[in-house]
Amino acid sequence: MSKSLKSSKSIWVGFAIGFGCIFYSIKMEGDLRTFINWPSIFITLGGTLGAVIVSFPVDRLKTLWPVMKKAFVNETFDIEKDIDTIVSLAEITRREGLLALEDVVDQYTDDKFLKKGILLIIDGADKDQLRDSLEAEIYFMQQRHQKGHSMLDMIASTVTSLGLLGTYIGLIPMLERLEDPTKLGPLMAIELVTSFYGAFFAYVIFSPMSKRLKVMSANEVTRKEFLIEGLTDIEENQNPRLIKENLLFYINSKQNIKNVSNQQDKFKIKEAA
Repeated sequence: MSKSLKSSKSIWVGFAIGFGCIFYSIKMEGDLRTFINWPSIFITLGGTLGAVIVSFPVDRLKTLWPVMKKAFVNETFDIEKDIDTIVSLAEITRREGLLALEDVVDQYTDDKFLKKGILLIIDGADKDQLRDSLEAEIYFMQQRHQKGHSMLDMIASTVTSLGLLGTYIGLIPMLERLEDPTKLGPLMAIELVTSFYGAFFAYVIFSPMSKRLKVMSANEVTRKEFLIEGLTDIEENQNPRLIKENLLFYINSKQNIKNVSNQQDKFKIKEAA
């Protein structure tokens, strides 16, 4: 399998920078203890927990922790190795026929997607059947990933809203007690600190984790689409050299599309400004 899974350093560095800058800024302006407010914590985290439990069935809730843990994994794909694998399979079929893949299919047990494609070729699936089956696999994977992303997006949105709710909770009784200035301080603390907690958890933790998982999912989709191109070429018994050129062209075209998309986004931002 031409991908590696190991703990990601970048997410820890990102969290360290985010947490460090915020806490250091607080320390420069005052005391960190003034930002520790248990009612605010209960409102934001407790309220968010309750909302998540209400929003999702138990089977979805059980997937939340594994989804969050995946964000801490650095999943990388070795495209060059994938190309070598496809070319090697093409050379086998070119010399010995498609059924010769039966002798090597067990070497790819760790890569279920690639193995499924090889088995479909062995079973006699034509190009369209092969593509349809593997694209369906990608679709269901995207749906599964989307469920995880939606949970984190919902948490980020909810914790922000509950931070605003905490503002109301502190503001209403504060307005009722304007005649007694001594009681305004604690109520204002709940009002402001709860908003801080909501923004902090949403924009420093949950929203970035969701975006990271979306990028990882997009990379996995690109790799699997790439494998589909190679496997369909193998099924058609194309020349291994031609297959390699096609795969290199496919990767370059994907990269160019991504660059054009990024340039268009930048242009839209400038135009809006």
